[in-house]
Amino acid sequence: MRPRVVLDTNVLVSGLLGGTATDVIRRWRAGAFDLVISQEIAAEYEEVLKRPKFGLSDWVIQELLDYVRSKAQWVESRGDIEVGARDLSDNRFLEAAIQGKADWIVSGDNDLLDLGEFEGIGIASPREFLSLL
Repeated sequence: MRPRVVLDTNVLVSGLLGGTATDVIRRWRAGAFDLVISQEIAAEYEEVLKRPKFGLSDWVIQELLDYVRSKAQWVESRGDIEVGARDLSDNRFLEAAIQGKADWIVSGDNDLLDLGEFEGIGIASPREFLSLL
């Protein structure tokens, strides 16, 4: 059974744009793990990809998001789960991981990485996660 994984926005964007997490995206596309997302996470992916600093056209953004949306395992965000992120915006990733029965959250965010694990769900950097696959 393939691991179920939530990718923090920084990992997804870096991987899609050829950054340090490219190998994480390659492994996902090759079927090494299932990507778990919620509507809130998908909306954050879109908001970040639309930032002018990335210089992506609307067409490219839509193609990237359509691919992610079509290949991901979707979970409902209930919004009533009390989670312990220092940065409240990180709660959406912890909640999706719980709802989706994820094995891992992969992030470059120190607030999440400092947790190490949450309710039995491992939290790892892209490099650490790749070494575990």
